[in-house]
Amino acid sequence: MSSDESGGAPEGLAALRAALDGVDRSILEGLAARRDLVARVGELKAGGGKVVRDTERESALLGKLVAVGEDLGLDPWLVTRVFHEILEHSLRTQHARLHGDGDRRRVVGFQGAEGAFSHAAARRHYAGGEGDLELRGYEGFRPMLEAVRDGVLDEAVLPIENTTAGSINESYDLLAELDLHVVGEVIQPVVHCLIGLAEDVALGHLECIVSHPVALAQCRTFLSGLPGCRVEAFRDTAEAVSKIASEGDPRQAAIASEEAARLRGLPVLRRGIQDQRENYTRMMIVARQARLPDARVPAKVSMVFATRHERGALARAIAILAAAELNLTKLESRPRPGSPWEYRFYLDFQGHLGMPEVTAALAAFATETSFLRVLGCYPAQTLQEAQPARPRRVALPVPDPTLTPKVRVGPIVVGDAEPDLFAGPAVVESAAEVREAAEQAAALGADGLWGAFLEVHRRVEGRLLVDLLHEAASARGLVLALPVSHAGDVQAFAPRADLLVIDGARMEDASLLRAASRADAAIALGRAPSADVAAWLAAAGQVRAGGNGRVILLDQGVRAPGSDARRLDLAGIPEASASAPVLVDLSVASDAARIRSAAEAAGAAGAVLRLEGAHGG
Repeated sequence: MSSDESGGAPEGLAALRAALDGVDRSILEGLAARRDLVARVGELKAGGGKVVRDTERESALLGKLVAVGEDLGLDPWLVTRVFHEILEHSLRTQHARLHGDGDRRRVVGFQGAEGAFSHAAARRHYAGGEGDLELRGYEGFRPMLEAVRDGVLDEAVLPIENTTAGSINESYDLLAELDLHVVGEVIQPVVHCLIGLAEDVALGHLECIVSHPVALAQCRTFLSGLPGCRVEAFRDTAEAVSKIASEGDPRQAAIASEEAARLRGLPVLRRGIQDQRENYTRMMIVARQARLPDARVPAKVSMVFATRHERGALARAIAILAAAELNLTKLESRPRPGSPWEYRFYLDFQGHLGMPEVTAALAAFATETSFLRVLGCYPAQTLQEAQPARPRRVALPVPDPTLTPKVRVGPIVVGDAEPDLFAGPAVVESAAEVREAAEQAAALGADGLWGAFLEVHRRVEGRLLVDLLHEAASARGLVLALPVSHAGDVQAFAPRADLLVIDGARMEDASLLRAASRADAAIALGRAPSADVAAWLAAAGQVRAGGNGRVILLDQGVRAPGSDARRLDLAGIPEASASAPVLVDLSVASDAARIRSAAEAAGAAGAVLRLEGAHGG
């Protein structure tokens, strides 16, 4: 294929890129057309009718879209993820129209610099508005909220609590002190990244890591694995990245968001280094004037109060809300300024101030308090009613028993005519052993490296074992299988692995299955030793229902009667393989001869992916 005279891309490649540009424009035109239709729907809903979020319809719609996508050869996880974002944006647009501020100009404050998590939360929250938006960063919460009070800002994004670090006390104290109102909330995922000056910086050469104190606290486990490296607190995560960029010292690194690194042109050395993988910050939208949400929108009420200093006062006040059947979602105490050993309380409950039963309950509640101020009533993001719907799978035709299900795992297709082999050791103790294991797997003619042992989380010679496995597999063209024990592991390991392995002991872990259903990776779902085939298939169905159709069944053996020993359930493989490819763990066999016979029997029974586990050498 010839190149053009300017030395650019080959003519065929240029034509393909032009075609891709045309497809991309068509996608954007479709999004714009959908936006206009959503605006018309919002206008109709503003005049009455159903609730803004119709989860039943949303669930059915996602299920239909997943089915259509599968007919077109599209991955269900991709379809679900794309349309979750589209539907969330549509919902924000409708909320903005219901509040009557979709097309006005707003100046909004956030704490930190561009690329901070508060900045990302502001962009997400205001994405549905059609008016001009100006975002301004502030060094601290107080000057930001005072700017709202003084009319410099229309609104501000205020972090209020984190699922790892807990409540942010300064935010609560400022809300009680300043005469401002909560008009919304946004839940921001927090994924901390280690950011350096160059991609080839070795972690062992780092001497100082800079970030906000809260971010440092959320990454204690990772930081403890860097002996001799000191930490330095800074006023903001994103500005910590600017600091190391300006100083140019390769021995320094920062902890911040991936967006902060991208904006400053620095590489990410490690992703997802926070202690808790499920890490979220709840942020409040604060304004000068109170604003009630549409009565059909799931809402919460936040307030601060103090009770008289007498026995049973708090219990009597809470009992009033319980009698009104109001669901409390938060209750927290803080010392009351100027009154030693007295406290004020922050309370959230599910409800709407436009409901007569809520206003009546608050009036009775006030009689049991010495101080009460309602901070705001606003659309809630943490209630079950506000959560994105999951696809409701449409009825599928009964599969043709003569057809074997297929799943793509990296460059290989599991379930085609040729069986596939994973190989790997039971344990490794050094980086050299990792490389040797990959070389042996390749020499065996294996398609993949089996790194799915629980030790994958530990460090070997100062490096994470998972990173060593990823490098070794990539260097030899092997696909990589890694274990996931918790929901947070899925997000952390999906970029490194082609196959994520859920052990049978966690077959019914709802949060883990939910995370797997959203993963951009194939899933090998183990079978618990005592589980029957029906329970195994039901667990696989939960992963598929969430949007990930790339499910492989991992037969790790069933428990033999009267003992702890396991054996392959060859009778159950044909039933299971009608629904998904079956990966058979041959390491349950005790010697080479039994491995060979078990492999032959499993293949005859319908297993399509063979694993040589601890015997991979």
